[in-house]
Amino acid sequence: MNATPNPKKRVLFVDDETALLELYKAVFEEEREQWEINFAPSATQALDIMGEEPMDVLVSDMRMPGMSGAQLLQETMKRHPKTSRLIMSGYADAEQIAQCLGATHQFIAKPFELGVLRGTIGRVCALDSWLLDEKLRSLVAQLRTLPSLPSLYFRIIEALSAEETTLEEIGQIIASDPSMTAKMLQLVNSAFFGIARRISNPVEAVQFLGVGRVRSLVLSLHVFSRFEQSRFKNFSIEQVWKHSMSAGLVAQKIARLQKMDRAFQDETYVAGMLHDIGKVMLAASLPEEYEKAVTLAAEERISLRDAEREIFGSTHDQVGAYLLGLWGLPITIVEAVAFHHEPRQGAVREFSPLTAVHAASALEHNIREPKADLSEIAIDREYLTELDLDDRLKGWREAAEEALSDAG
Repeated sequence: MNATPNPKKRVLFVDDETALLELYKAVFEEEREQWEINFAPSATQALDIMGEEPMDVLVSDMRMPGMSGAQLLQETMKRHPKTSRLIMSGYADAEQIAQCLGATHQFIAKPFELGVLRGTIGRVCALDSWLLDEKLRSLVAQLRTLPSLPSLYFRIIEALSAEETTLEEIGQIIASDPSMTAKMLQLVNSAFFGIARRISNPVEAVQFLGVGRVRSLVLSLHVFSRFEQSRFKNFSIEQVWKHSMSAGLVAQKIARLQKMDRAFQDETYVAGMLHDIGKVMLAASLPEEYEKAVTLAAEERISLRDAEREIFGSTHDQVGAYLLGLWGLPITIVEAVAFHHEPRQGAVREFSPLTAVHAASALEHNIREPKADLSEIAIDREYLTELDLDDRLKGWREAAEEALSDAG
């Protein structure tokens, strides 16, 4: 008996610019074997099309006459909750995107490369069952303290997209936010980075750390500082912050050992820095419930992640990835955060930021809290074997020990 082929994923592009729809049609022609591509010039027509045949993925422009992209996604969420929803927009609309929290699964910033768009849709198709998990969506709707999109981060991204932007200009953008400047200088001058001389201004910080690290620090500081006054009996946000910084450092070093390019290393560092952001979101928004999860994990001798699932029906990795998707971070980072505990759920079977973050997080925990031998590290060895990387683990551990020793 012949196996039933997997049904094609149905993708709907919505944009009032006919020229763009024609471009999408031409570019995605080669994807016809795996995707059924549809087009609509307005939100109203898109809803009509979905009324006749629901779509797996909706990709909409933000600014359209009549019903905006954000309104379309809100309406799609109500009528077709199983449709994955992506919105394309310039950075100026970031706040509007943040307001439609539950309706958007991924924000794609303009201008973008068509190859990036293709990859994003492909990964969203692979992630669709996770994105549409009812328990996750219900949990996100309950969160009372969600950080807004970090406008400073988007200003940095905008500047980097322009030609001939200098490090001095990036530093000046950071300097425009006194609070962020103070936090960043305090961190840069801490023992973690081990700088021989004192850094006194954001321009020097950018020159020393590099733009990639600075971008991730802006994101991380933006989130963690929102909750630095929170107090929990058995949970330390400061400890999560230290683990996140260390994991980012180790993940980046692993990527460097794999001879990945600078852009890949920067992306991996961001993913490592943010991989546990969901813990912070849950603890800050639902403190009593999270306290119960922490207590349950200790009493039942189970992982905190299993306790989160018991209390919330979802886990910190899912919540964190959902938020980062709304912020428009690359889908590779979202994937790394979503699956850093279970990397075989990822769509790609090659070394990726997910691979580095999965290994880095486990290695950091193990090195900070030594166990009997290497085999006890919570690393998915079968996953590494599939990627023909199992023999690299010893070298990764040595590099992690060196990095963490230098960081103090």
